[in-house]
Amino acid sequence: MVAVYVRDWSAAVSWYGEALGFSKLYVEDDHRFAVLGLPDGGAVLHVVGSSVADEGTRNRCAPNILVEDFDGTLDELRRRGVEIREVTNDDDDGYRLAATSTSKATT
Repeated sequence: MVAVYVRDWSAAVSWYGEALGFSKLYVEDDHRFAVLGLPDGGAVLHVVGSSVADEGTRNRCAPNILVEDFDGTLDELRRRGVEIREVTNDDDDGYRLAATSTSKATT
């Protein structure tokens, strides 16, 4: 899944549907969040409304990877030198996210 952060959420959701053929799989208008998919299935696109999408404080496009063992994966990433910047536990919606540093490590 890839998350795309956009300022004009309604226009972006419409454009992905009309121009690229994505269908709405799940939509939360009040949170400006939509899961879009292609007719044949496969990876999905999350379109997220964000007022900071152009301010450089967030990625405009962020890949997300589902893992079986979240804590174990974070431990392994840290062992490999990946900086975990933030962990979000969203108990209401039932997911956990980790943001990593985007800077490249040098040796």
